[in-house]
Amino acid sequence: MSILMIDVGNTTVDFRIWDQAKNELSNLMRPKTKDDEYKSSSRIKNLLKENNVTVSEIIYVSVVPEWNDVIRALGQSIDVPIYNLRNVVDISNYQFALDDVNKLGADFLSNFIGALNTYNLENGLVLSLGTASTIFVVQDKKFIGTSISPGLETSLDGLINMASLLKNNTYNKSNKLVGKNTVDSINIGSFNGHFYMVTGLVDFFKKHFKVDKVIFTGGISNLFIKEIKELGYIFDEKLIFEGLIEVFKNIKKG
Repeated sequence: MSILMIDVGNTTVDFRIWDQAKNELSNLMRPKTKDDEYKSSSRIKNLLKENNVTVSEIIYVSVVPEWNDVIRALGQSIDVPIYNLRNVVDISNYQFALDDVNKLGADFLSNFIGALNTYNLENGLVLSLGTASTIFVVQDKKFIGTSISPGLETSLDGLINMASLLKNNTYNKSNKLVGKNTVDSINIGSFNGHFYMVTGLVDFFKKHFKVDKVIFTGGISNLFIKEIKELGYIFDEKLIFEGLIEVFKNIKKG
């Protein structure tokens, strides 16, 4: 049985297929969230057909409400059950120390469940690098708080949009120690600097909390796999889907 799992983020919409019998997760597509070509249930239905994919159920996590309507319409058009993680998770099964857990982002929630189930996380940090760079702290398996910073690309886009002479260049991660021109300097400051910023926050949290494990996830983390592993941290690009899988299993348990 194939389950369509969808992670709707502010930058991309990640579609994956989970083969429940084999417990295998495979990539399907990852369009930009604002790409109107894909913001259509009929378009997605046709893509499933073109890829010879038949799904029996859909479960998704979303931080973009307009995409919720697209996914609901997709489920209706192919006549399968649909589960929104936000609506099906029993919050009472988990521990939180927040002002209002009902306002916690669904992406945080899915990553939290994924970290608890996959890594038995008792005390540690989970970093998700995407549109925003977020960190949440877990102590004794309790979600106790977060840090949210503008993401690498978000920060870089803000700089470029404020300075007209920077717009017609390509920016990438750099191995150089110091820039000798504007592009190299921005590469070092934006890419390398962002990674040192988030790892600096990790060091800060380590001074105040018990941290046995540090887990990186999110699309931007792919740029820093080597550095993450050199620091002895965990890289898991599918953590949010591991949370979705656990939630789906709990639904089926009744």
